[in-house]
Amino acid sequence: MKELTDQKLYERIKDSDHSAFQELFDRYWKKLFGFTFRMLQNVEQSEDIVQEIFLSLWEKAPLKDVAHIKSYLYSAVKYQVSSVIRNQKWELDWDTIEGIYEVQVPTYDPLELEEVNRFVEISIDTLPPKCKEIYCLQKEEGYTAKEIASNLNISPRTVEGHLHKAKKILKAKLQLYDVLVLTVFYL
Repeated sequence: MKELTDQKLYERIKDSDHSAFQELFDRYWKKLFGFTFRMLQNVEQSEDIVQEIFLSLWEKAPLKDVAHIKSYLYSAVKYQVSSVIRNQKWELDWDTIEGIYEVQVPTYDPLELEEVNRFVEISIDTLPPKCKEIYCLQKEEGYTAKEIASNLNISPRTVEGHLHKAKKILKAKLQLYDVLVLTVFYL
């Protein structure tokens, strides 16, 4: 099973192959948990989200066609994390928010940056789907344009075009905020 691509494993999962599911689970569970934990800083919530994603994948696989399983998993996790955060009514402490973007800007008021963070997240959610996916792969998961292009089977130039479009849209939406914060913090 280890030699099979993610897509081949998914095709087997669609046919209820437990060993293919186990292999995909083993490949991504730790990565998805780490990704989730960095945002929530809560072990139980992070474990629950990742378990729910895999359970949903198993149950819905026969009914769904997923072209890029890795992107699907990370997008599903991000959606679930967003739901958890919304349900908590944004009651994250400042250290958690700094940890998400791994940036420390001590000269800015934490409440102001929290407000900017919320507005940026909302703005990112309004990006066109492909732009949003590519932007998140680069900014949140740290993939290069070349890696994104390879994973999504598109050209690096197309990836750069989507990134440029996403940044242009975000800059237009966020022009009310301090340019320094936007430049250092998000774009």
